[in-house]
Amino acid sequence: MRTTPLLAAIAVLSAVFSAPVLAGDHAHKRERPPQTSAPAQTGYDHGMQVVAHDASPSQPGHGWRYFSDPNAQRAVVISPQGDYYLSQGRGLRWVAAAQGQA
Repeated sequence: MRTTPLLAAIAVLSAVFSAPVLAGDHAHKRERPPQTSAPAQTGYDHGMQVVAHDASPSQPGHGWRYFSDPNAQRAVVISPQGDYYLSQGRGLRWVAAAQGQA
């Protein structure tokens, strides 16, 4: 048997048998890490960090305040009127209105 056909046969067989090995079972991997920080009993969340922005009065984000906790994968946005919005990775949802509004 010549060397070229033998090497070609080995290459084809190795490709056939390596595909299932490379595919593997990825079910053991989690989509998200578990939540690592939770608000303290006092209500202050030590994991939240201020997100700085430089929106001028003529820009849409002016007056809004942004906070995020990258480890817990959540963010809070406070509108200029005082409304709170929470995001846990699926977009913002309204949580609470400013006190005095109802």
